[in-house]
Amino acid sequence: MNKRLLTFSIILFFATVTYGQTKCDVKNFYKAIEAESDVKVLTTSGEIEEAEYILVPTKLDEGKYKLSVTRKASNLYKVDGQDIYVETRYCYEYATGDDVILIVESNYGYDKGEIIFID
Repeated sequence: MNKRLLTFSIILFFATVTYGQTKCDVKNFYKAIEAESDVKVLTTSGEIEEAEYILVPTKLDEGKYKLSVTRKASNLYKVDGQDIYVETRYCYEYATGDDVILIVESNYGYDKGEIIFID
């Protein structure tokens, strides 16, 4: 097989694999704790707001998981049916019960893994 055809085949393969899928880097994982009534939080913009949940950093076992998520805030997705939240970077997917593949590569460092939204 000539080099040009091989390069085209590889490009075509990657285009097929990633077509229709959004991939986002994972910044952190959190466990949600329901806040008691009248618990307030001070936001970074200096506003006082009532807290619904307190998000505590947590560790997940490394691996690949197929699950569904719902977007709760900018760059924040809740794993449906669980008390786990995934914080992303530059992720603009408006998910409501969308199927994803969550890849947990590490619990330390800048990137913890990747979330892939399945079409």
